[in-house]
Amino acid sequence: QTLNNSMRARGTMTEPPPSVEYSGQATQWEVFDSYMEDQERKREAEKRLKKGKVEAAKAAVAAPKKEAAENVIHGEAMAHAAKIIERMVNQNTYDDITQDFKFWEDASDLFREGEGTLLPLWKFYNERTKKKHVTSVRWNPEFSDLFAVGYGSYDFMKQGAGMLCLYSLKNPSYPEFICQTESGVMCVDWHAQHSSVLCVGLYDGTVCVYDSRSKKGTPIFQSTVKAGKHTDPVWEVCWQEEDLAKNLNFFSVSSDGRITLWTLSKSELEFSDLMHLKLATKSSDVEADDDSSLCGLAGGCCFDFSRLSEHLFLVGTEEGSIHKCSKAYNSQYLETYEGHYMAIYTVRWNPFNP
Repeated sequence: QTLNNSMRARGTMTEPPPSVEYSGQATQWEVFDSYMEDQERKREAEKRLKKGKVEAAKAAVAAPKKEAAENVIHGEAMAHAAKIIERMVNQNTYDDITQDFKFWEDASDLFREGEGTLLPLWKFYNERTKKKHVTSVRWNPEFSDLFAVGYGSYDFMKQGAGMLCLYSLKNPSYPEFICQTESGVMCVDWHAQHSSVLCVGLYDGTVCVYDSRSKKGTPIFQSTVKAGKHTDPVWEVCWQEEDLAKNLNFFSVSSDGRITLWTLSKSELEFSDLMHLKLATKSSDVEADDDSSLCGLAGGCCFDFSRLSEHLFLVGTEEGSIHKCSKAYNSQYLETYEGHYMAIYTVRWNPFNP
């Protein structure tokens, strides 16, 4: 038999909440102060609302300008895509020339001893360079399809503006970079490590440094009369290794008889004359007097630095002499080679036996 326990009644009572008696009174000035504070809050809220509307209106006006600046048709991305498409179209157009460049052989060469056939391939032409002479051509050391062309004039009685163009084998129809110079371009040289930088020598004695990545087409450095500008045409320029301060520098040779070192500092193009080319007199000329010193300096036309010894270099002059010189001893020639009676326009060290 199961026993059920009897239920018990249990009551619970909670404590009442605490109550406090409070009394106060509102005077007329307290009501006035509260009213003024409420009015001030309303004015601040209206100011913030107006300011937000003005900013929204300015943003609405600036939005079309921003959209115009980021126009898809005239943007950089579209220009890059158009350049790629242009190269693809040109590669299809000049496909036969590319095939000839890779595989063409003239069967008749087998029947001609010591002779061969020269097949013209690409032709690079720009309307703006019409009636100008090609004075210098240099291949880019990093990009094998890119080369620089300098335009000037060898007709020294008819000098005018020059032109600098960069062409690519991927697009023979139009240059990748083009800029006009105040005088004719006579020489160009690419930097070996910084493949976008090239130095240019002009007919009026100015040397310029360009950056092919710039879209302005203006030199980043340029020599002036106050900064050691040559007084005669600059016939050759050549980049050198960076100095101890990691500044880029290059040499130039001119008909004024100066071989000048140009250093690219942060703000300007600094110069220092490495050597003044003196007129060399023959040792057999016993009757030579001081009149030879009045003739001035020898006109430099070309130079080349030795790969084996960095301080040695050769200089070719307008008088037909080749001088062997040194950076460490620049007051005299180490050796002079005679044998030409006219100007020497190019001189190079033997790359196999320097």
